[in-house]
Amino acid sequence: MEGNENINIQHPEVWELIVAIDGQQVNYILFTPQVANSLISGQVPMPDDSLQSLEDAIYNTPVLLNEYKRVRVIVHSPHFVVLPHATGDDDCLTLVRAAFPGDDGDAAVCALSENEVKIAHLMPRGLQAFLGRTFNYPVVYHHLFPLCSYFKELSRGKSVSQMFLNLQEDYMDMAIYRDSELQCANTYPFTSAQDAAYFALSAWRAHGLDQLTDELQLAGNGETRGMMTPVLREYVKLVMPAEYPAAAMRLGRNAMQSPLELILLALCE
Repeated sequence: MEGNENINIQHPEVWELIVAIDGQQVNYILFTPQVANSLISGQVPMPDDSLQSLEDAIYNTPVLLNEYKRVRVIVHSPHFVVLPHATGDDDCLTLVRAAFPGDDGDAAVCALSENEVKIAHLMPRGLQAFLGRTFNYPVVYHHLFPLCSYFKELSRGKSVSQMFLNLQEDYMDMAIYRDSELQCANTYPFTSAQDAAYFALSAWRAHGLDQLTDELQLAGNGETRGMMTPVLREYVKLVMPAEYPAAAMRLGRNAMQSPLELILLALCE
């Protein structure tokens, strides 16, 4: 990743910006679809998860404040519910507030049309207004949106069920597909690879996946994958790396060093 102070974008009106906010840092990528290998990625740490820290992180990073062709934002939210796509947005907002009554944050709805679900989620209070005035009302996605969209593509035409895990240092995202239909989407914080494996295998059993014929595919942090793979293979025969999208290589040779959800959203038109 390049140092934030060394990035100078010429003609930002033909570039796109995608920002991911997770409470600990701001990750971002910049690219112009017309130019191969244009990908630039960066990261801005935050001292805490307050809205003020987020505002300071973004306002102190001038490259994020240009007038770009398109800006999209991914919000990592642990407080969310997955609902049928036919659920009205107002009902979605009511249900997520009922599910997390102690969270008075902003509520939003993210539609995953291909997966035929909606994700209603909560984010820090005031975040929507800040994003609107800073990035001119960008489209905001829950962090499971790009992952589930891509995993849906990987599941097409498969005769076996599949569990996909996107692994990070202290949390993992999970999606389970049967007959290419989404069965489960969730995020689990963990403190060790053993805990993460326990969560994955518990979900595997709960959803009736077959230890001999169904697939468990891993993406994300290489170190975490390395620790979890031998544990998972004690119980599941087909544990394998998830296929990385070939189209990402056109964005830039360093695409694999960027957070997966940013790259996957960049490939969503």
